[in-house]
Amino acid sequence: MNTEFRKKAKSDFESNFYKIMNNLVFGKTMENLRNRIDVKIFRSWETDKICCLVASPSFARYEIFENDLGGIHMHKSNPY
Repeated sequence: MNTEFRKKAKSDFESNFYKIMNNLVFGKTMENLRNRIDVKIFRSWETDKICCLVASPSFARYEIFENDLGGIHMHKSNPY
């Protein structure tokens, strides 16, 4: 459908727009969902949230970026 719009485009902007839309659709279909990761960002004053995430069975590891900012890497949960 975007290919037809691209053929009928009247300006370079429209042509480039539909070209990018086609590339986006192709890229999303070729994307490997297994390579995605789940990262939760936390601040030091959110201790209740951190405790719950660390106690979760899907907890993998944590990383501290700055004094009051960090991230928790979680294993992906099975949606099925």
